[in-house]
Amino acid sequence: MSQVAFSPQLAANDRIARSWKSLHYLNLYRLIVAGVFLLSSILDSGQPMFGQTSTLVFTVYSGVYLAFAVLFAVIITLRRPAFNVQLNLQIVVDIVIILLMMAASGGVRSGLGLLLVVSIASSGLVAQGRIVMFHAALAAFGVLVIQTLNVLNAQQSVGEYAQAGLLGIVFFATAAVANVLSQRILASEELAKARAVDLENMAQINQLVIDDMQDGVVVLDSEGRIRQTNHRALSLLRHADAGSMGSGTGVLLTIPVLAEFLEAWRKNPWAEFPPIKLGSEGGYYLPRFIAVTDKRVMGAVLVLEDMTRTNEQAQQIKLAALGRLTANIAHEIRNPLAAISHATEILREDSQADKSQQRLLEIVLKNSQRINHLVTDVMALNRRDRAQLERINLNDFVTRLVDEFVHDQALSPALFHLYFIENAEICFDHAHLWQVMTNLILNAVRHSRKQAGSVRISILQVKNGVAIHVQDDGSGVSEANQVRLFEPFFTTESSGTGLGLYISKELCLANHANLDYVSGDGGHFRISCLEARC
Repeated sequence: MSQVAFSPQLAANDRIARSWKSLHYLNLYRLIVAGVFLLSSILDSGQPMFGQTSTLVFTVYSGVYLAFAVLFAVIITLRRPAFNVQLNLQIVVDIVIILLMMAASGGVRSGLGLLLVVSIASSGLVAQGRIVMFHAALAAFGVLVIQTLNVLNAQQSVGEYAQAGLLGIVFFATAAVANVLSQRILASEELAKARAVDLENMAQINQLVIDDMQDGVVVLDSEGRIRQTNHRALSLLRHADAGSMGSGTGVLLTIPVLAEFLEAWRKNPWAEFPPIKLGSEGGYYLPRFIAVTDKRVMGAVLVLEDMTRTNEQAQQIKLAALGRLTANIAHEIRNPLAAISHATEILREDSQADKSQQRLLEIVLKNSQRINHLVTDVMALNRRDRAQLERINLNDFVTRLVDEFVHDQALSPALFHLYFIENAEICFDHAHLWQVMTNLILNAVRHSRKQAGSVRISILQVKNGVAIHVQDDGSGVSEANQVRLFEPFFTTESSGTGLGLYISKELCLANHANLDYVSGDGGHFRISCLEARC
């Protein structure tokens, strides 16, 4: 399972990349300030805004400041030297140049010292550690030095020291606040990254769980378009002839019946829908819709529940009860049944019995045989796990089986149409295959039109094995009955036991094969067998 791991190195690299970007923006601010100062000095109309003490010196300092800004733009792009070296160098240059420009503009009263607040704040937000306090101390010391020089030169009074001191306090306060904010931002970023990693891991785990589900999961938007699917749903929709199904495809374009169910569910959230078959070879799936929000029109999650597993669980419950019953059937039913059948045969041989009595005896004997057949079918379930695989040539096997079936049932050979391929061999228990094929052929004959070629038995080569097809020209199995076709004791005929197809499927599974019904014209069953490896 792939997970995103939290890496301090990756976090540090990301933080450094953002720091370089911040340094770039700070230098952009420096370029604008230096350019404005230089432009204002050049366009001086006699009443300069800055540089009242010495306009020429202020112009020179502005040009030098602009030159440093251009130089810093180059080294920031090259990222040489290291980040911390560049940051300290740039902040120190800002402090020195702005202090010199402030001295050329009349000292503290010029207001240029406030520009240092931006540099100190930037240092505190970007730099790590307490270097920002050094920058604040350097700026405060420089302001005090300029104020002292102005006092000594009688340009300013001693009372203006208070303004210089307040400006120094502002520097230290800005540095402290910026440093605290920087630490909190750093802690918040690390926490956010850790949470993001946790969410990413959780999302991957959820996706793995969803992908591992046997049920299909499809996320639909408000327009019924498919936004996300798991692997199972993707496979199911592709088997349903959905074409190039992908994200953004409307469910109406893939399976129209699901679009109808979606509209019905939006009108009635408690609506229940019947299982649907996806694809000609797919199983049956029960659709369920779950609202994404409390408003069903905003979207839904479509769950395609695999009914095969549900049916298998139900069959296992039936088998458990059937297994307990099977242990007593042989002694509790077969022995009395044999006595009844034997007594009935003796009574039938009595020539004194009239026709009505003979008729009653035939009914008793016929139903005794039916019960015996049922017991035989039930007992066959106990033999499904004792398969003895052997190599079987299907061409010879099917030919011999059909010949014996025609002879036993007194049928015309023309009723059957056989299609073989060369060297078709499978590994199967001979008795099991004989019983399965007999059941399928008996069903095909019973439901066919009894014409020439009504029953077709084909042996075809498929991927990784051989497929045996038994098909008749009858009406086939209705879609409603296909869901329960292989359930035990399910039958549509009064004379049937409902175990023939179920036992046939169980015997196929015991021999690593599969028996399924193919929708189409007439009744069509297929046995899918692996290549002969026994």
